[in-house]
Amino acid sequence: MAEMTPPPVPARRRWRLLPALLATACALTTPVHADDKDITWLINYDGKALPDSTWKVVGTPKSSITSEGLNLVDDGTGIGHFRTAWKAEPAQEIIVEATVKVLTTTGSVKGKTTSSLWPWRDGAPISMLVGDGKHEEGLVLFPNQATSHTDRFIPMDTTNRFHTYRLVIRGSDMSMLVDDQTKVEGQNAFWRAASSAEPFIQFGSSSERATGSAIWQSVKLGVRKMTTAPKADPIKLTISEPWLIEREDIRQTRPYLYDMGKGLLLMSAAQGKDFFYEPYGLLKSTDAGKTWTPIPGLDKVDTTPLPCLRRPDGSILAVSRWTRLQPDGSVTGKTVHLNADATSFTMIDNVIHLPKQYANEVKTDQTICERHIWNDTDGGVTMVLWSRKGVKRPDGRNNTERWSHLMRSTDEGKTWNYFSTVGPGGEPSVVRLSDTEQTAVIRGDRDACMKQMFSSDGGKTWSKPIALEVGKVLPDLFLMSNGVLACSYGRPASCLMFSLDGGKTWPSHHVLSEKVGFNYTSIREISPGRLLYIHDAPKMSGIYVDVERVK
Repeated sequence: MAEMTPPPVPARRRWRLLPALLATACALTTPVHADDKDITWLINYDGKALPDSTWKVVGTPKSSITSEGLNLVDDGTGIGHFRTAWKAEPAQEIIVEATVKVLTTTGSVKGKTTSSLWPWRDGAPISMLVGDGKHEEGLVLFPNQATSHTDRFIPMDTTNRFHTYRLVIRGSDMSMLVDDQTKVEGQNAFWRAASSAEPFIQFGSSSERATGSAIWQSVKLGVRKMTTAPKADPIKLTISEPWLIEREDIRQTRPYLYDMGKGLLLMSAAQGKDFFYEPYGLLKSTDAGKTWTPIPGLDKVDTTPLPCLRRPDGSILAVSRWTRLQPDGSVTGKTVHLNADATSFTMIDNVIHLPKQYANEVKTDQTICERHIWNDTDGGVTMVLWSRKGVKRPDGRNNTERWSHLMRSTDEGKTWNYFSTVGPGGEPSVVRLSDTEQTAVIRGDRDACMKQMFSSDGGKTWSKPIALEVGKVLPDLFLMSNGVLACSYGRPASCLMFSLDGGKTWPSHHVLSEKVGFNYTSIREISPGRLLYIHDAPKMSGIYVDVERVK
């Protein structure tokens, strides 16, 4: 019997069938977790009605049910969120999931839109927090990124549609997925000490200053047997008690630390409120960083050097952070030559030569000398700096571009000539891994993720930037004597991470302090296996960190 061809579907009926066909197509393409059948869902809020009585109302959440889900609004008149308890079992994997669309947020400064809660770490207007009785962490949403509450960042548009965010917690690890795609591996990301001995989950606003609005379609929490054992940390840390590094006459922040050898440490520290040409102080320590003394003539002035380097003849070469655009179009700074024990110095003008696309052209442009500097085999010196220059976008709007560079001097710092561009962004940190291999970590752009680049030809050329999952300000790199590459960074906490393969992977992350300040950090190895870690949150403090490779 011949097959019969079905009659064509009338046009109007085809239009009526289109929504159903699209729904079927979406269902076929929507990511499905193959192992979700193993999850026991303990909490499953669907956003179709206000949370029931199992949820505790904290504060005064402004909530309403819309056709899309639960609309939660923090308009600045009072915080509010929903919170409920659950039962945790040892050695279980915790899965937390939320489907959310962000509408608006403002930052910690009233009326100013921003993707940062700094300097007030009091919570977040669109957030989810989960605790297992020992630790807690979660999700914070801004229009341009999804983040943890500490140092993991996912640049994305959270406002264009509903996205499903999933946290998978295994011990102290917390991976972060968006629409079924792993964005953050999250080693040691579930680290904060729990604020409650009772396991809980909450969502909504916990911020007293920042405001925001979002629609929550669902919030779920489940448990299952551990699918993958947490990876063992290859680094063991022993951390000393911190000590304060204070002065009675001035508040110091943003430390830049240097080891001159022979028992001499130098530190350049900011002494202003974070503005161009703010004063700095150069201090020295001869007791492994416990106490610091300002060097007369290099304290409370804007010509204070930042990068400092012990030269082969025993003298110390240093270069001012700030540079100035001169009437003739040149850019000049200061080079300082100190004697071996940093008790006396001379200061001269220097000239910095950058290509035109990076060079200062107006007073608001800046060329800023950064902390990393080293001796070259030919007797010269290489220094890291970054440029900050106003440019016009194609649409005519103003923009500021930041680029990091290597500069060379062969005349003891009188002139600095362009060598290479490391990559986009400011606050660069560069470390030499061998005669030819280098890696750099840069604060990056405004998406909070730090960027990493590699060079295999002695810094002449650099790879394309790789976005790290961590951030966000002033990274500092140091290759330790045991082969471990250490990287400190900050905001909103003071953190430290380690690599065993020259920065290709970072399998060890640690938060050293959750206290808030500028959260600028600096590290140097002051004896084999021991780092001196200095940060400024909330006051300048020092810590010894003993770093051991786990066999």
